[in-house]
Amino acid sequence: MNIGVLTVNDFSFHPNMRLKQAAEASGNEIILINPYDILCSLKDSRFEFFIEKIYKELDVIMPRQGSPMGDYGLVLLRQFMQSGTPLVNSLKGVTIARNQFITLQTLVSSGLPVPSTLFITRQESFLLAVKQLGGFPVVVKQVDGMGGDGVIKVNSQMEAQTFLTQNLKAKKGLVVQQFIPPQERTDIRVLVIGGKIAGAMALVPDYQDFRANIHQKGHASPVEVTESCASIALKAAKACHLEIAGIDIIVEKDCPPLIIEVNYSPGFKGLEAATGKDIAKQMLDYVTSTCAK
Repeated sequence: MNIGVLTVNDFSFHPNMRLKQAAEASGNEIILINPYDILCSLKDSRFEFFIEKIYKELDVIMPRQGSPMGDYGLVLLRQFMQSGTPLVNSLKGVTIARNQFITLQTLVSSGLPVPSTLFITRQESFLLAVKQLGGFPVVVKQVDGMGGDGVIKVNSQMEAQTFLTQNLKAKKGLVVQQFIPPQERTDIRVLVIGGKIAGAMALVPDYQDFRANIHQKGHASPVEVTESCASIALKAAKACHLEIAGIDIIVEKDCPPLIIEVNYSPGFKGLEAATGKDIAKQMLDYVTSTCAK
């Protein structure tokens, strides 16, 4: 099976390298597709492609651009879908998960727990958001951040002024969220594949940071997820229409777990290292078995 991975990275990027290794071991092939190499065409009621680089015929597409995917990425996914090429994950799932606030809206509409969160489009709204959250500090996020990028803790109005002036764009907006100190919480990343828990790890932030992401030097260890965490992770993936999803959960002492993020193209270097599980193989096994039906 020829499996197209939509990505701007090459095979030196860990997930791409591991997917290639898993594909080779199972007699399949991973073909990396840079979306900006492809020109979409509508002609005589047909969905066609003009491609600068010659690719083999593809049996399935795995979108793995991450949340910064622009509108053209969605155009391209729709073109593949309309031309009959299956997607794992779906266009609907990618559309939801590429925007953090839309993701949270989707989770809340499904009755799933998330931290107190506000969405702002102008500086005048920020202090109102802080008041609604009980005061400083607060966490401010870009709607399309990933791996902890675009996430900062704002401790005062002075810090906020500088950050907002540089980063708040009215047409894009910012997410403002309650701050939960690292010492009062446990961060858990749960990977869901095909409606099942593929692996989970606990994450501890670097001593100089509050973000627990591996990308931000967070430290990982294997963890057995509780029944409640497993349940909301599976429900979150289903609510967001994702077959493969990284679900980030925060657990405060004596409090129910909260979902802080859902990722449609989760990295898994830290998870493989922490758990010893072959996550790449699990992903490829699911994709090939699903698309062979």
